[in-house]
Amino acid sequence: MQPPLPLVPGMRQNVTHDHLEDYDYVLFHEDCLETSRRLPDSSIDLIYTDPPFFSGRLYYTCEYGFDDRWKGLSDYLDWIAPRLKEFKRILKDTATIYVHCDWHVSHHLKVLADSVFGGKNFLNEIVWKRQSSHNDVRQGSHHFGRVHDTILVYAMSRKYVWNQQYVHYDESYVNRRYRYVEPESGRRYALGDLTGPGGAAKGNARYSFLGVERYWRYSRSKMLELFAAKRIRYENGKVPLLKRYLDEMAGIPVQDVWTDVKPVLNSRQNMRYPTQKPEALLDRIISTSSNPGHVIYDPFTGSGTSAAVCFNLSRRWIGSEISKHACLAATNRLAALGCKVTLNQGFK
Repeated sequence: MQPPLPLVPGMRQNVTHDHLEDYDYVLFHEDCLETSRRLPDSSIDLIYTDPPFFSGRLYYTCEYGFDDRWKGLSDYLDWIAPRLKEFKRILKDTATIYVHCDWHVSHHLKVLADSVFGGKNFLNEIVWKRQSSHNDVRQGSHHFGRVHDTILVYAMSRKYVWNQQYVHYDESYVNRRYRYVEPESGRRYALGDLTGPGGAAKGNARYSFLGVERYWRYSRSKMLELFAAKRIRYENGKVPLLKRYLDEMAGIPVQDVWTDVKPVLNSRQNMRYPTQKPEALLDRIISTSSNPGHVIYDPFTGSGTSAAVCFNLSRRWIGSEISKHACLAATNRLAALGCKVTLNQGFK
C-alpha cells in the first residue's frame, strides 16, 4: 500500500493541489466534513453524495451497517447543511454535484441545496426507479408503493461538463421506424426528408435534383456527395429520400426518469452492503458529468461503488467513510480490480 497522504487533519492550508495529484485513489476513514475541510478550494470535478436518507432505521447486514435515526428533521438538516457548504467550496466552476435521497427528505433537501448552490444552478430532479414493487404496500396501507429514489443535480456555473448519454431504441420503435434493410449490406435504415423546410425564407436553395425541382435541405454539392455515397433512395419521378442507418444512430437521449438501471441483487457486484447502489447508476452519472482524469469525490463511500466505476472509467477518486468495515470492503473491492488505494486513517 502507498504511504498515507501528507496531510494534517483539519488544516486545509497544508493541502495543495500537488498533494492531490500524487494519488489517484484515496479513502479517508473519517467523517466527510473533516475530509472536505482538508481539500483545497475548487479542486473537485464531480461530487456524488449518497447521505443518510432520514429513514429512521438502523441498517445492519452481517458486519456492515449504519444508523439513520435522528432526533428530528432539524437535527438532520443541521447535520447535512455544513457538509453541503463544504462541498460547494471544493467544487470547480465546471463541476456538478448529484445529491441522492428519497421521499423522506427530498423536498427539504431541495430547499436547502437551493440555498447553498443557488436555485439558478439546479439542473434536474432525476427519478430513479430502483425496483418494480415494494413491501411497504401491505394489507391495510393507504398509499402507493414507494419504488423510486430522487437525485438532485446542481452545476456550479454554465461551464459545467456535460457528455450526453443515450439509451437503445425500443424494439417496437426500431421495427416501425427502421423497417428497410439494404440488401447488399444487411443494414437497417429509415427514410428522411431531403426537402428544405421553410423554403427560401429559411435560406434553402431551389434547384433540380434527379429530375425533381424543390427547395432542398442541403446544397447541390452536398446532395451529389450523398448520392455518390449511396445515401439517397429515389424512384423516377418521386422525391428523393435520405437513408438514415440504424447503426449510426446514438439512440435516445437519457431523460430525467431512469427505469433501465436495475438494483443490485445477487449480481457479481453485490457486497451485501445495505443501501448499496448499482455500478450502472454511477457509471451514467460519472460518464455524463466528468472526463477521464477528473477527480470525483464520494463523501459517503459505503462499499466503494463510485470508486470501482471511477477505476473502470479512468477517473481519479477521493472518498470518505466513517465505518471501518465499509472501508475494508471498499479497499478490498478496489484491490480485486487491480486498483491501489491509499487509506488515510484520520478518524478518531
